Amino acid sequence: MLMLYQDYVVSLLSDLAISKGLTTIIKKNTMKFWRIAFLMLAALSFASCISDEKENPFTTDSTQSSPSPDPGSSGNERQRYVSRPRMHVEGDTLYICTSQGLYAKKLTEDNGMWEQVGFNGIPLHDYTRRGSDILALRYNNEGNSFLLLSHDDGQTYEDVTPDIFRDEKHELLVSLVQHPTDPNTLLVASLYKGVFRSNDYGQTWEQLTKYVYGNPAAYFIGFHPARPNIIYNSGEDLIFQGHINITYDGGQTWNDHGNSLGFPGDNCIHQIAFHPTNPDHWIAGGEGCVFLTDDNGQTWDCQNYWGDEARSAYWYFTAFDDEHPDTVYMAGCLGLHGQKKNACIKIMCSTDGGRSWYESHEIESTRESDRVTDLQQYHDHLLIYAESGVYSVSKADLIVQSTAASAPSLQTR
Repeated sequence: MLMLYQDYVVSLLSDLAISKGLTTIIKKNTMKFWRIAFLMLAALSFASCISDEKENPFTTDSTQSSPSPDPGSSGNERQRYVSRPRMHVEGDTLYICTSQGLYAKKLTEDNGMWEQVGFNGIPLHDYTRRGSDILALRYNNEGNSFLLLSHDDGQTYEDVTPDIFRDEKHELLVSLVQHPTDPNTLLVASLYKGVFRSNDYGQTWEQLTKYVYGNPAAYFIGFHPARPNIIYNSGEDLIFQGHINITYDGGQTWNDHGNSLGFPGDNCIHQIAFHPTNPDHWIAGGEGCVFLTDDNGQTWDCQNYWGDEARSAYWYFTAFDDEHPDTVYMAGCLGLHGQKKNACIKIMCSTDGGRSWYESHEIESTRESDRVTDLQQYHDHLLIYAESGVYSVSKADLIVQSTAASAPSLQTR
């Protein structure tokens, strides 16, 4: 991981020095260089914490613990960047990507245990499914093997990483996304080469952009579920300014929405959620901020809650309620950069489509620092995947506690 941050910072400094002169940049961007220095220190701290002994990260209720594959670290195996393993709900089964492969659990069983179901021992970031075929994205680049294709649900697999992604010095594949209706169409984000699309389930790839907004810990790409010709990439640029890059014609042309639309100068735009019945209405979280558009991504409003303890967090994931679309949830965290003595996962909700937000609620983390890596829904519960575990939170309880004047802290289920 330290090597990754060194590569990333060297690349950043090189780009800035070439374009404007290093001395001038340092004078004008002192705070941003302090952030780079922090990333280096954080990488050193994280690397020192990795050991052979794994924690138990899976907590499904207050009394029952599940097996202990680690979602975000990989023992003695060197990590090249901060992993963000994802999860998927398929019917009544929850699948999670971990540093030790693909795990599954039946959501209908209160005391069910996690079962290793595929890609045994492979650190997975995400996967897509096409029948019994699975295309998986691993989160380190050992041997430059990023894309693994299985025809038997992950029991056996082959490396199908194309040559364009086998750049030993700088290559990082950081996101894999599947088309909402065509399982053969995929997107992948390369931190150093841009956004790519495949129309044949990963056999060939077409480059759509030459750059991807994001950083080693936050990068998002996706399709608009109702208008899949709309593709977005959200994140931040090399000097930490928030951006959303959008194409409305399937990747032929792109519209870069950045600070000119009023985004805070030092921020990162995270995953975008789309209203299920009003396709013009989108919401994204950021660093203490909520970003909202009502015109299909053309213009954006920013609600800046940084400094507001009741609503401030690194809001990574957003979801409109499956049955009540004017109810919106956000999941994030604090404690990454010393904002709190103890790290915590934070959740907040809105009942007016994201126009206003109730006070957030906390789940105390078992770690000194924590990071939310995914948010999904299963009937009347939110499922939150974090470095410290998988949490299940009642939607009804969250709304009741959010609207109460003195809401108690949420507990994991």
